[in-house]
Amino acid sequence: MKTPSGSSLAHLALGATLLAGCGDDPAGSAQTGETGSSTTSSSSGSASSVGSAQTSAPTSSASSDTSGATLSSDSDATPSSTSSADTDTDTDTDTEGTGSSNTQTTSEGSTTGASSTSGSTSGGELVDPFEIPFVALDPLLAPAAALVVPGWSLITSEEAWIEMMGAPVPDAIDLESAWLVVGSLGPQAYPGHSIEVAKLTWDDGLINVDGDAIAPGPSCETYAFTWPTAALLEIDPLEVDVDGFFEKLVPDELDCADGAGEYDDCNLFFPCASGLLCAGIIRSTVLQGNPFGLCLPEDQAGVFSATGAPIPDGGPTLELEMDVAGLTSVDMDVVIWLEHDHPAPEELLIKLLNPSGNLVPVWDHQVGPMHPGGLGIVPTGFSGDESVNGTWTLFITDTEGNGKTGPVTSWQLEIMSRYD
Repeated sequence: MKTPSGSSLAHLALGATLLAGCGDDPAGSAQTGETGSSTTSSSSGSASSVGSAQTSAPTSSASSDTSGATLSSDSDATPSSTSSADTDTDTDTDTEGTGSSNTQTTSEGSTTGASSTSGSTSGGELVDPFEIPFVALDPLLAPAAALVVPGWSLITSEEAWIEMMGAPVPDAIDLESAWLVVGSLGPQAYPGHSIEVAKLTWDDGLINVDGDAIAPGPSCETYAFTWPTAALLEIDPLEVDVDGFFEKLVPDELDCADGAGEYDDCNLFFPCASGLLCAGIIRSTVLQGNPFGLCLPEDQAGVFSATGAPIPDGGPTLELEMDVAGLTSVDMDVVIWLEHDHPAPEELLIKLLNPSGNLVPVWDHQVGPMHPGGLGIVPTGFSGDESVNGTWTLFITDTEGNGKTGPVTSWQLEIMSRYD
């Protein structure tokens, strides 16, 4: 399926800071595709550093301009750009450990302390490059909106996690005794894209990331909906300078020809066969953090568009209608995109009414971009057993009469249906 048209999707104020509060659960973080603000908290242990930027072709230089990732500290100190010559340990024992190409499998031999930091200096000279043992964590632990910009980052404290992710550190992550490597290729067609890291290597100030960048092949069906393709890796704290990352991912293609059959279960590791879509995987990913679904014919999905209108300043509520036809009976996935030119989306209250008369929230005065990286909003509240064919109505209210106005230019729905 084609992605929604319009580079003009309202990615308002995406920039360098991704703000929280977008999505299907306007009051919380269940809509991980719509969160990403910046706050801070405390941690113990190592000095904190975090980096994120576009990944570009690196050279042997350790500067952020060539490695493709910038590193910043929670303190006023600036990370060294002279690799690891400033460390005062003389440990030179190589730590071995290779992560599995399956990101659900952990590496062996994870250690702590000096044994995991064998790339320190000896007599002022660098030792040989060394492998960094890692454990692959579920990338859904990170808010999707914080991963829409491609690049690699090192997170060494709770403060750094909160600054980058705009959300508390999940219970499954321990940043008091471990660090995190976070990587993203940005939003990609869903499902089918993934990063499978095989090895991390420290070499002259850079962390080299070896593995595969998996993309769905021509035998696979995908949605217009996109989701960040990301990796989240836990490592032991290092006693060497890290000045950037060198991405060495090899493109690979997912083959769906022998995938799961019609009405069979599907998930990120068991795709549907050709001509079938994993129905329900969008809703289960965004609202439950547990991607799964049922393989159904791809023609039971559709993308529908309608025109917009000016949003009255301070009310009354704008009502926009869209007619949907040609699908089967009830909803499996519902995604909405809204193109608008309103300068203050935090003043907007938006709700969506389906043909069965169920009115659910879409946007409730969140501060930040409505669609960071082009991510669609998955509304919370549809049961999965309500009619999809008929008239859908969008209600938009500007609750502040302060002269800040702007129109809705267009809006789109992507719906995956099933027979009741």
